[in-house]
Amino acid sequence: MKKIYNKAENRSFESAYIKMSIIDGILHFTYKQIENMDLDLAKTCVADRLRFTGDASYPCLVDVIMLKSSSKEARDYFATAGNQGIIANAILVNSSAFKMMANFYIMVNKPVNTTRMFTDKQSALEWLQQFKD
Repeated sequence: MKKIYNKAENRSFESAYIKMSIIDGILHFTYKQIENMDLDLAKTCVADRLRFTGDASYPCLVDVIMLKSSSKEARDYFATAGNQGIIANAILVNSSAFKMMANFYIMVNKPVNTTRMFTDKQSALEWLQQFKD
C-alpha cells in the first residue's frame, strides 16, 4: 500500500512502516508502530525514502515516537549509508526511554551528518531551517 501524492511543492508518501512529507523544504519522516527495527526493515525504509526524494537532499525531522526498539545493525546502517540524501537530522522524542535511545544513537553510532534530539517539534523545525538550501 505505497502511495505518493503530488501537491505543488509539498508531497507525501506512506507505506506499511513510514509516513513522509516534504513541507517547506524539510522532509518529515515518521515511523509507524514498529516493535523492532532490524537491518532489513531499516534498508526498506531508506529505499522508500530515496525513491520518494529522488536525487534531492533534505534536512529531516525524524519522529521515532512509535518505534519501540532497533537492532545495533539497523542503528549502524542509519548512521552511515542510511543517511544518504539527508543534510541534517532532528530526532523527535517524547519520553525518557526515547531520549536515552536517541542519545545512545548520536553518541555511540555517530551519524555521518549533523544530528540533534528534540522533545519539541517546533524547536526541531526551527533548528532544521538553517540547513535548507
